[in-house]
Order: sequence, then structure tokens, then C-alpha cells
Amino acid sequence: MTASHPTTVPDCLLERVAHSPAATAFWRHTAGGWAGETWESVAARVQNLSGHLIRLGLLPGDRVAIMMPTSIEWEICHLAALTIGCVVVGIDAHDAPDNIRHILDIVTPRALCVDRQEQVRPLLQQVQSPPLFSIVNGPASGVGCHALSALVKQSAALAIPRRQVHPLDVATIVFTSGSSGQPKGIAYTHEQICLASEAILERFSSVGEGARFACWLPLSNLFQRMINLCGMIRGGESYFVENPVEIIDHLPSIRPTLFIGVPRFFEKLHKGIEDNLTRRSAWLRRGVGWARRVGSRYQQRQRSGGRPGPLLRITHRVADGLFLRPIRSVMGPDLQFMVSGSAPLPIWLMEDFHAIGWLVLEAYGTSENVVPIAINSPDSYRFGSVGRPLPQNEIRLAADSELLVRGRGVFGGYFGEANEASPLDADAFLHTGDYARQDAEGFIWLTGRKSDIFKTSTGRRIAPVPIEAKIKQLPYVEHAVVFGRDRPVPVALLCVKPSQFPDAPAAGIPVATDALEKIAGDLSDVCAAIPVIDRPAGILVTRSPFTIAGGELTSNLKLRRAPIEAKYRAQLDELYDQLAGRQQRSRPLIREAS
Repeated sequence: MTASHPTTVPDCLLERVAHSPAATAFWRHTAGGWAGETWESVAARVQNLSGHLIRLGLLPGDRVAIMMPTSIEWEICHLAALTIGCVVVGIDAHDAPDNIRHILDIVTPRALCVDRQEQVRPLLQQVQSPPLFSIVNGPASGVGCHALSALVKQSAALAIPRRQVHPLDVATIVFTSGSSGQPKGIAYTHEQICLASEAILERFSSVGEGARFACWLPLSNLFQRMINLCGMIRGGESYFVENPVEIIDHLPSIRPTLFIGVPRFFEKLHKGIEDNLTRRSAWLRRGVGWARRVGSRYQQRQRSGGRPGPLLRITHRVADGLFLRPIRSVMGPDLQFMVSGSAPLPIWLMEDFHAIGWLVLEAYGTSENVVPIAINSPDSYRFGSVGRPLPQNEIRLAADSELLVRGRGVFGGYFGEANEASPLDADAFLHTGDYARQDAEGFIWLTGRKSDIFKTSTGRRIAPVPIEAKIKQLPYVEHAVVFGRDRPVPVALLCVKPSQFPDAPAAGIPVATDALEKIAGDLSDVCAAIPVIDRPAGILVTRSPFTIAGGELTSNLKLRRAPIEAKYRAQLDELYDQLAGRQQRSRPLIREAS
């Protein structure tokens, strides 16, 4: 980051307001459509709220916990707290209660910002040291509760003490996903957050002033906040979608310039396209199939560095106009590219989207480094890789191929924990826990998570994620988890969608044997390219969905492997007992979880 760039979040806001005060900053969806708010209006509301936060007793360094849906109000509270030197802690209301309690114990917030009055008491009961006050995005009553709507409208008599905010001041404490234990706190400074946003914008240089961003991921997720900051720095417009389930419905009117999502979104987008096609006429399905094959050849030629011949270019133009462009309308007409992070995206899915005309780029980062470690860019990408490292990161591969990274964005240790818990080595390299390789062109290819990879009792080393990605090609599989640590062979637990399950019976009625055998055959087909010894020898099927509240998923929808294995341990043991007396067969042994 050069000296000319702001190095605190409040300075970013001040610079944007000075440059384009009347430009639209944020959009909210109302009964009458989208309603915009200018940067000047945002700054005024932030200033009013900041004054009241000081009046109510907040000091620099105090923690402010925000538990609201993704909304403009979340962002206003966030910016106001940062403006007076406070530290923002985002809490996902859908997170497991034990995780929320653990987070509150660690950060001891001095103020709570919540969506509804009824959320205040349960949170207060979970904090050891009561906060000074609570702010409610709605009607507020009771001692220490204040309505946000009143605070942002009324000017406070206190001036905003700008001197309190410095680049090295802590801006936020974020928490790891908790996929392998309790969430751990990570503190980042204003300078680090600004550095990360500038690094993202350098890699996505085509995103300019007036770009439109969909803000729909939980704002407890720091990456979504950084994308909003990218919009502020570049002069873009953020469209806030409070209910993530509605994002697909809103995208045609948002018309995003780029779109940030997680693998689950892209899987559902693809599934939605396929479901829609099944309801169309046979001639349209054949036409779309032909167009996708043309698109696949065209984009494959482009990806390989060649130039499509004249006939292919003309054919593709016709196929695109007749069949592919209407499919793309679901994302709006101005989309440049999409970005996927948090977990691997299957290569076949990226290739299929590319055939349609959507470029999905994978990015890679870790909670312990605020700067994304590597990102594919529109002019330099490889499907299956996570892109080239950002220049702010120094990359090294350990002797066992673990990826190490060092740089100004790397954290200094877990908040409130002893240094020996830190994954930093003596040279300040962060041990990411991911195995990787780097090719001659500089692209990084992840080969497995150290904590996920297991050895069978025969000494076979198994990386479960690629196997799970293959299995999830089956349209009725919601989640797939491969187990086998210290067992003779790997097995898979499939969480299936009841609506898509072959001949699914009503709840409580066992699945017919022929339906289960169909699943076993389907799994054998999609896993055909996997070495026989690595394929699941047994399958356990469940129709019970994986949820955050149930402990199977983290707040950002990652699998929590240990809790899942513990929950199904007795049935997995039974499956292994049955496998022990079974001769090798072409299809895996399959059972439904009771």
C-alpha cells in the first residue's frame, strides 16, 4: 500500500465522501424496490451515532459486538464504532449457542448492537461483565437499551475525536470457523484491513467507480466487510440483501459487476439451472445442450491460449444469443466474473459455468492472514488452482509441502491465548495447515488439508475432499463426508435431499433396497476415476439435514468433521462390522442411518 492510500477505515470513508458525496453508497430493498443512500448521508448517520457512543461511555479499545442481519444498519454501527477507536466483533445469530457464548467470554463487549429487543436478555445472560448499553435496530425499551433509529438521526453534542484512531489500532476481532474445535479470536488493525482491501482491488483492476456489489454474506464474516470497503475505496455501490435465501431473486435487479460467493451458492445455482431445464420442452433442452457443448469447446480453446476458429466463433455467437445469454440473465447483464472462496469448488462445475459464459475464479485465504493468500484473476487463471499469490504475501513450501506464508497481513497470535497456541514459527511464517504445490507459472494448487487427510490402518493416505467433490456431483447429495482414519478402508456418509432422493419415502419409513442400490451404483460411476483402494467401500445415507444449530456445519457452512463422526459413530462402527465379513464387490455396501 502506498502512502497516498488511507490506512484507517474512517479515513477511507472521509476520502470517499470528499470525492463523491452525492454518489449512491448503499441500497436497501423495500416494498417499492431498491432505495439508495448517498455517501454524504451515510457519513452523517455515522457521525451522529459516533457521538452518542461516546456520550454513552465507550472508550478507545472497547469492544462492540454486532449481531444483526446483513444490512445497512450493520454497516452504520460498524463504521461508527471504528470512528471512535472501538473494536468491532461480528456475531452470527445462526451460530451454535456454545460458540456465541465462547466468543462473548473472550471479547467481553462493552456494547451490544442487535436486531431485536428480545435478543438483548439472552446475550446479557451469557456475558461475565455486563456491557454499558445495548442498541436495538427496532423498538427499544428498558434500562440501557437505545433505538438505533433515534441515535443515527439525532446529533450528539460531542465532537468526534478523530485523533483516537491510528493505523495500528485494532479494528476488529474475528473468529475462526470452529470446524476443528472452539473458535479462536484474531485481532486485526485498521492498517491490515486497508492493506487487504487494496490488495484485492489490485488483483481485480477492472472493477472501477460505479461498480455494483451484492452484500449478502454474513457481515460477521470479515471478507464481506472487506468487499464493502473495496466498494468504498473504489466508489462502488453495495446492495444489501438481508435474507441470503433471496439473493438469486434480487440479482437481476442488482446487476452486479462481480459476485462473491461460497461453493454452496454455486452448487445451488447450477442445481437451479438444471431443475429449470427439466421443466422446459424437449426441443429447448436439446438446444441448450447443444449450446453448452459449443460453449465448452469455445471456452476450452480460450483457456488453452488458442484462438477459436471462424466457424466456432460464429457458431458460438448463435448459441450464445439463442440459449446461453437467457440462462445468464439470472445474474444480470453486467457481470464480469464471480469469485468463490472458503472451500474448493469442483473443476467440472467451473468448466460448466464457463461454457455458459460465467467465469468463476477461486480465491484462497486463511483466517490468520487478513490478506487473501492467492487469487485467480480474470486475465490469469487456472481452474483447480487458487491462483497466484498476492504480492503482499511471501510464500514458502515446507519439507512436507505444507504452505507457509509471511507478510504484513498475517496475525500476531490468537487473542487472549498463550503464544504457544500460535501457528507462527520463529521466522514469522504462518503454517496454514494446507498441503500445496506451486507450478512453473506461479499458480498454487492445494492438495489437501493436513487435519483432513487421514491414514487407513493399512497405511494408505487418503485426501477426502476430492472424493467428496466427486460424490457431490450426484444431484440428490447435499453433503458428503469421507471417513476412515485408522480403519481398513474409507467409507462415506451422504446427507441427501429428500426432495431429490430416488423414490424417497415419507419420514420415518425406511428407504427401499433398490433405491439404496441405485445410489451405490451412482456413486460407483462418479468415483470411477478414483483409484479403487481410495473409493468408499461403504456408504451410510441420512435424510436428516446438516445444520449450524445441529453442530454439523460452521457458520460459513463448512463441515465440522469431528462432531459429524461422533454423531454417527455407532452406525459407522456397525457399517465397518458388516464390511469386515464382506468380499470385495464392484459396488459399495450401503445402509441408511436410523
